[in-house]
Amino acid sequence: MTMQMDRFLENFWGSEFNSTAGFDKLTQKMKHGKQSLTDFTEFVKKRSQIELKYGQDLCRLANSMVGKSELGTLHNSIEALLRETDEIGKVALACSKMLSDNVQHILTEFRDSQREDRKVYEETVKRAIRNKKSSYDQMQRCKGAYERACVEADKSSEVLQHNMTSTQKRVDTLKAKMRTSRQAAEAADKEYSDSVKTLEAARYKWENDFSLYTQKMQTLEEDRMTKFRNSIWNYTNICSQALVDSDKRLEEIRKSLEHCDVRHDINLYIKQNKTGSNRPVPIEYENFYNSNVKIDEEIKKNSLPRGPAMNYTRVVAMFEYAAQGPEELELSPGDFTRRY
Repeated sequence: MTMQMDRFLENFWGSEFNSTAGFDKLTQKMKHGKQSLTDFTEFVKKRSQIELKYGQDLCRLANSMVGKSELGTLHNSIEALLRETDEIGKVALACSKMLSDNVQHILTEFRDSQREDRKVYEETVKRAIRNKKSSYDQMQRCKGAYERACVEADKSSEVLQHNMTSTQKRVDTLKAKMRTSRQAAEAADKEYSDSVKTLEAARYKWENDFSLYTQKMQTLEEDRMTKFRNSIWNYTNICSQALVDSDKRLEEIRKSLEHCDVRHDINLYIKQNKTGSNRPVPIEYENFYNSNVKIDEEIKKNSLPRGPAMNYTRVVAMFEYAAQGPEELELSPGDFTRRY
């Protein structure tokens, strides 16, 4: 069952003639509503700025030198990571623009248009209130003057009645004064009557203007609340879609990782970079003084005839010796030679 909506028109009056309580309540409500729109517009603006910076940062991050030395399927997965990071950055940038264009700017224009409409009706009612108050004050002055004139006329009449046995001159003077006071009372009566009519016209004008004002304010408030609700809904949809689009980009990274094969990449690296399978032979120990040390294969190959291993004695030169012929050795202290 749909709830019946109450109306501003029936609920913001007051029995006190010059009361502005209803008008004050409604103007306060409209100002608060405007502030709510301003606050939400600022909220969306800041969210848009966050998405803008986030998107820009992600696009810069996508240019990082991550895993440039990797090969094969892992290299492809890293490329997917960087590519989709850039795409997520673009999603954030698109989200920022949509928030700005479809929520922030539209809401700002709506708020400003409502402000202009509200100001026109508020100023009309304010003029009517001032006019009614001015007419009321004038009526009160005229009423006071009228009552004083009536009192004065009544006094003049009473004085005349009490002095009817006085001299004719005295009686004539009192009669003239009574006529004057009666004329003043009649004039005050007319002025007072006219002021009441003027006040009623001002009251009627104020009542009519305020009636239109309450109806217009209810329309504006209903529109504002509907627009506010729809803007939040639109904001939520934009942010939600951005998350969906971002998750799609992340899914592409996951798909790439499913094809990442460690064995394949290890084999590819070996194939492209291998240096050989032969290892270096051990180097054997050679004792400086032991003549029974086995000569390594390289020495035997270059210096000795093929055959069984031969024993030798190491001889150390103690003094310097100059060769005396081509068949002799030239030695310095510490040099050594072998004697077989």
